[in-house]
Amino acid sequence: MFFGPLESLAWTPVRQWRPEEAGVERDAAAVLAATGSLTRFLERHYGMRLEVRLHDQFVDRAAGAEAALLGCAAGSPALRRRVSLMFRGSVMFDAESVLPLDGVHGELMQELQEGEKPLGNLLLDRGLSLSRSDLSVARLPEDAKAPWAGCWARRSVLRSASGTRALVVEVFHDAMWQRVARMGRRYR
Repeated sequence: MFFGPLESLAWTPVRQWRPEEAGVERDAAAVLAATGSLTRFLERHYGMRLEVRLHDQFVDRAAGAEAALLGCAAGSPALRRRVSLMFRGSVMFDAESVLPLDGVHGELMQELQEGEKPLGNLLLDRGLSLSRSDLSVARLPEDAKAPWAGCWARRSVLRSASGTRALVVEVFHDAMWQRVARMGRRYR
């Protein structure tokens, strides 16, 4: 993964997570626990229309922990996509998606390669219902690779009715929480 192996983090299922005990404010907790399209949630609640910066996209093999979450065999061919989500030129969060190739159809593959839209929006825009499972949060250790040291992260599996599924890991930069806090006060 972009951020290091999944196994190295202590992921807490969002249903068991206590944001107040972790020192996470209400608006930030709402972002970390959002179950629908995160980009649409941010646009609707915080006025953030995000742009995608595609870093890398390639065919890879699903690692053991990834495959277990995706319900496929370890080593299965998968599309790996690494992006940053930007607001007014600042990175709000980085994301890595792993999609088993058996669920990625031609049109979706073409749209992914264009790299202009977030994955959740691509699925929703195609009229596919979308569910998110295995939503968990973690805080990256202070000694993690920069710029992610000490950042909050979340991991989940997106599933569409068409059979497309994707493991998505998102790591949030401080700029995200600053924007959320500023706009949260305005929207109350």
